[in-house]
Amino acid sequence: MTRDILHLAIPAYPIAVARVVDPALRQRPVVIAPGLSDRAIIQSVSAEAASDGVISGMTVGRGRSLCPSLLALPPDPRLLARANHALNKLISQYSPITELQPAGRLFIDLTGSRRLFGPGRDVAIRLEKELENSLRLSGTLGVAANKLVSRIAASCLERPGVCDVLRGSEQSFLAPLPVNRLPGIGSVREKLLLRELNLRHIGELATLNLLQLKLVFGPFAPLVQQRAQGRDLAPVTPPRKIPEICAEGFLEREENNTVIVRAELCRLVEECGMQLRQINRATGRIQLTIHYADGVSASRDRHLSSPQNHDLLLYEIAKELFTELCVRRVRIKGLKLSCRDFDQAGYQASLFDIGPSQRQQSLQQTIDLLRNKHGMRIIQRGQTLASCQS
Repeated sequence: MTRDILHLAIPAYPIAVARVVDPALRQRPVVIAPGLSDRAIIQSVSAEAASDGVISGMTVGRGRSLCPSLLALPPDPRLLARANHALNKLISQYSPITELQPAGRLFIDLTGSRRLFGPGRDVAIRLEKELENSLRLSGTLGVAANKLVSRIAASCLERPGVCDVLRGSEQSFLAPLPVNRLPGIGSVREKLLLRELNLRHIGELATLNLLQLKLVFGPFAPLVQQRAQGRDLAPVTPPRKIPEICAEGFLEREENNTVIVRAELCRLVEECGMQLRQINRATGRIQLTIHYADGVSASRDRHLSSPQNHDLLLYEIAKELFTELCVRRVRIKGLKLSCRDFDQAGYQASLFDIGPSQRQQSLQQTIDLLRNKHGMRIIQRGQTLASCQS
């Protein structure tokens, strides 16, 4: 069966999302860079800044020398997470087989949806309109029989629109394109192809046999030959869902006060612990992520010797992770705590006396009963009140 694969690419995705929230950023040269110093490395560039010679990987200082009106914004992981959720919700209406990639790119396998929504070209036109009307985003869309050609088709468009490659004409579509359009051909191999073999277009590359290609690509020659001929059997792979319980919180203002940040951490631990006990599970792995004010995020995880779901025990481990992670002299914007590797919760009671662990277990059960009935704020540890006292 011939497949219908759609590829959507939103240029300068973080900037496009920021412009949805703040329309004043439109038509202005904007870049995304972690930290606003002149030494910060640019991650994303708007078309207005690119026209002045600003590129990704350049320092902000160098970018401002090329474009004096350049505006640098820090990454906003919270805003991007919201945008990804909204984008995923929109495309899931057309097919359950979707592959969301970084930087505003995604694949949709529409093969099984033809009878419901029609050809892939019709779906692409409809999706383009809904993307503009619902999310105020625009991008280029490529439709083809495989992921490779659909991605290249989307990249051929200089402005938002749809490029549909007729099934069976993949090789002829790729033939006149420059060789650097093929994935895996970097600047070094491109120079070698142009200088040594005088190959400028993909069609010329597709005529070479494997022995000739091995001179340049070595063991990757068969893969390059397949790509040059427009063949790609890679499936659209939805993200694998890992069982996880997580809690994320952002501070009212950016902080470097350890007491206030630990108060937020304790609140996240209590939220995760409550969810674990509700499903009668214990976690064997904890991951903590810190979001800094300059847009940088850092993560670290810990495998537990035995699964736990008690708040006090989880908090002690989370504090150790926080101490190991918090090494930058930058204010903290938010925290995320994740629990994975679940196991059945168990508790071994003492035969002779009520030890401290039993008392803690009884206290935890009582707190859970109160919170289930009246909400999480009905009873709070003093540790979590630090942020309120500030």
